[in-house]
Amino acid sequence: MGFEQTLNELQAELATCIQSDNKESIPWSWLATTVSMILSDHSSGVSRPVVLAELEYAWHRYSSSEEQDSAVQRTLGGFFHRNNTAPGLAALFELRIAALEQLAHTSIWMWRLSGSDSAPKGMKPPRHSSTKQMSAFVHQRFYPMIESAEFEGFFSDKRVLYLTGLRGTASEEVLKLLPTTAAVFVLEVERDARLLGEFFGAEVVDGQPVLTKDPAFDAGQVWGVVDTVIQSGEEPTLSHCAMVEINVHPLGGGQPRLMAVEFRGADASLANAFHRGDYLGLVCAVTENSDTLSYGPQTLAFVLPSTAKVPEALATGLRSPRVWLSQVLPDTSQLTLLVRVVAVSANMPADGEPFRRALRVCDGTATRDATVWGTLALRVAGLRAGQTVLMRKFNAHEEQGTVMLNGSLDIGSGIDNVSSFPSVPHSAALRPIETLDGIREPASSYARVSVTRVEPLQNELRDARDFAAATKLVHALCGRRVTRNADGFVCEKCAQPVADTKSAFALAVDLDDGTAVVHARVAAHVAATMLATTPEHFLKLPSKAQQLAALKKPLGQAFVVCLTAFTLPDSTKDTLLRIDAVCSAADVGSLEETS
Repeated sequence: MGFEQTLNELQAELATCIQSDNKESIPWSWLATTVSMILSDHSSGVSRPVVLAELEYAWHRYSSSEEQDSAVQRTLGGFFHRNNTAPGLAALFELRIAALEQLAHTSIWMWRLSGSDSAPKGMKPPRHSSTKQMSAFVHQRFYPMIESAEFEGFFSDKRVLYLTGLRGTASEEVLKLLPTTAAVFVLEVERDARLLGEFFGAEVVDGQPVLTKDPAFDAGQVWGVVDTVIQSGEEPTLSHCAMVEINVHPLGGGQPRLMAVEFRGADASLANAFHRGDYLGLVCAVTENSDTLSYGPQTLAFVLPSTAKVPEALATGLRSPRVWLSQVLPDTSQLTLLVRVVAVSANMPADGEPFRRALRVCDGTATRDATVWGTLALRVAGLRAGQTVLMRKFNAHEEQGTVMLNGSLDIGSGIDNVSSFPSVPHSAALRPIETLDGIREPASSYARVSVTRVEPLQNELRDARDFAAATKLVHALCGRRVTRNADGFVCEKCAQPVADTKSAFALAVDLDDGTAVVHARVAAHVAATMLATTPEHFLKLPSKAQQLAALKKPLGQAFVVCLTAFTLPDSTKDTLLRIDAVCSAADVGSLEETS
């Protein structure tokens, strides 16, 4: 795949730009998704320096939001600096509980806090001020934890927690921190195995938490894997709201459900305690609606960091290196896959959903089937055999011993048709040129060719104004051809009557590059580009002679094309060719010269 080669090269070049010794430090799935977005935004082409510049900018944004180093303070030193103002209320602290004690003759609890020994990736642990300790009043929200048998020993052995909204006392000779309700407690797999089981129904198997049972009691618990963190701003205003999106895996396996957890007002900075791939646990969460929870007045929040070696089968998010189809395991979520389309099924409505399609894909290591739902299934109808596509945020499950993929807009899935990107033919530095005599294997390749013949495909149902038999009637929603029966038009892929049709070009061409002459079908949108007209304007030409003359426009012209080689399902015929993207050869080069 040409796109695959380009990604590998860009990964190495970006690693050089960010001064990393290891290109694998750049998640492949992040790179593929970002490059796809850049190519989509630059439909008329983009030079390699521009791609690298945009990648570097996007990387710095991603890495800062992923590691969130600047958002977390790991010492209490700011409260001891006489000449500096104390940290703001929105500051998030990662601290350790050095001791928990009750004030004599009172019911007031205090904990002695110190800086955390941890450090973000690529940075040294904090020194000096990390050893400074401060006493802090414990908010009454956490008294039941302290006094409960279920949490016996929980606050010993330097328990790590995240706190925000910290303020020092103004009148005490010895500075103390006032109580805050905003806290997230950090869990450890082995140390907290009993709590994981009783509170969340997660059994520790091979050192990892796996949901195997219902919790010992019902207190509005939620246990999920962090997908996306929408960070809070600088000021904890009452109207501010930060959000953590999590994938909640149902007990016993199956399709995970994407839910949002909101942290509002003074609690908003707590969202920065979570990273993609972490486990998030809530007790006494407030249910806002079927898809949204919030951190409420009685909520307890826990995080099991991804650094605790969360298993690939349960973790979500961006992965490095690339995941191949043969490596996909059941109950894996948020997969990014670069694959080739083998076949697209007709519409299969089910469960009240009018659009559902099966998509068969391969990548050289395995072939897998994906079920695509809703609006995304409608878009998938436009895919053709042989095309290279990027599948984003797909989930996997096991069905009758076979690993299956699932995708829908509801879980954030998307499919980018790489073969149809108009920017790649324009961009000489982003794709190699191959010769026609070497294109045999099913794949998408790029070639510089001349058109020697244009052939209308005359066996299509078409508009009565088409005298040259160069168009076909297609379903306006999915772009697939329609047939006619006694009741009207029927879409071949949607498998249902359709009211809205439109015309699309139906052409094939002969191509020559000096090494071979090949015959290729032409994708409808590509034909419009090569003819420099639309089907609507073509059909307005009043005679067959004028329409045939319009079809001759590409003859003798040089183009750079994305040529997809494919075979039809269950077919023993030779490999077929189709042009999926095109640009005039005259438009290639000027972009590189001016960038």
